[in-house]
Amino acid sequence: MPCNFYARNARYLKPHRLKVLQLVLLSLLLVFAALFIVWRKHRLAIFLVAGTVFWLLGSWLAGPVVRLAQIGYDTPHPPKLAPRTAIIVLGGGTEYRGEKLLVPKGDSMTRIELAAATYKRCEAANELCTVVMSGGNPQNHEESEADLYGSLLVASGVKRSDLILENKSLDTYENARNTYKILRNLQYDTSVLITSSLHMHRALLAFDAFDLHPQPAVAFVRNPKSWWVPHPEGWIDSNSALHEILGVARFYVWRWFGLY
Repeated sequence: MPCNFYARNARYLKPHRLKVLQLVLLSLLLVFAALFIVWRKHRLAIFLVAGTVFWLLGSWLAGPVVRLAQIGYDTPHPPKLAPRTAIIVLGGGTEYRGEKLLVPKGDSMTRIELAAATYKRCEAANELCTVVMSGGNPQNHEESEADLYGSLLVASGVKRSDLILENKSLDTYENARNTYKILRNLQYDTSVLITSSLHMHRALLAFDAFDLHPQPAVAFVRNPKSWWVPHPEGWIDSNSALHEILGVARFYVWRWFGLY
């Protein structure tokens, strides 16, 4: 996919508004707070360590952590199509723009655009493509990811007859499990998995658990940036990258215990 595709969609990297510290950083903050309460004799050391960690995650460490999370998927390549191709699109959440307009969250619109572009390549080559849009409603909004993204895919040129909506998944593992149930009844020669660079490694591991091995098609590459002083975007990037790194680690631990 040409580089200008990602440059054109760089606006999706920036959230509409800075939210409170997200799950990973919040959990880390709670750990330091617990240590601060329990280890009274070491409060100064804990305070200094916590301050240093959060300073670095919001500044210099943000770039290296993002690079680590998306290593191997930071250079997008167009997927190879076959006479029958299954295009799997993973939802990335929904959010409200203003008070009433529900839209794809963050960089998720780039997934829709890449899926539509890949589908049009299929049509141009007179090949058969089926788009599987996977994503439930973990945020309890008025519409699931699959339903919202699906309407945008149709508006982007995907035929409704070639679109399958999977709107029950609440996480990446369920994306893979529910998509597997769909694909086992679908005739296809190759499959393509569309998600972001940060999410791709964990997503492929989840699909591998069901013996599915789609081609990775990266819709958005996070720009690894660092700062000398903490920046709100640095904490957002570090949180997102650490979420994926810990998710990959959890996958291997659960697989070792036979849960995957």
